[in-house]
Amino acid sequence: MKNMLVFALLTIVFLIAGCTFDIRQAPKPVRSAFDSMFPGATHVEWEKVMSTYKAEFYHEGREKEVQFDSDGTWQRTKTELSFFDIPASVLETAREFCQWEIDDISLYEQSKGIPAFYLIEYDRDYAPGEKQLRILPSGTIMAY
Repeated sequence: MKNMLVFALLTIVFLIAGCTFDIRQAPKPVRSAFDSMFPGATHVEWEKVMSTYKAEFYHEGREKEVQFDSDGTWQRTKTELSFFDIPASVLETAREFCQWEIDDISLYEQSKGIPAFYLIEYDRDYAPGEKQLRILPSGTIMAY
């Protein structure tokens, strides 16, 4: 009975953790797709998230995150950027829309016909919370 209780508690802990766990390597089709997309990537850390595989790594001087299906099908890439890396149209929209300080900028590229967009995160030292804005490369605010 005691073992059953311990097993049940461990199961609940894993479910609460969001079904993610660290792995040392992804399956071969995932690693092959990753290696062809990001040759020379460093500091690669893999994680299984539900039925997909996510890698956090550095490539060409940028911090990135990519997600693949278990068969190696690419799902999305997130790239951390600076002000100098984004198009003027995106920066102009970001500055016009919100008077808060821009905290983080990321580029999201996704499969399945979803357009690439920049996620701008705003922060304010003296105000609680954070604001986010999704902007298309053209400078148009993306509805979500």
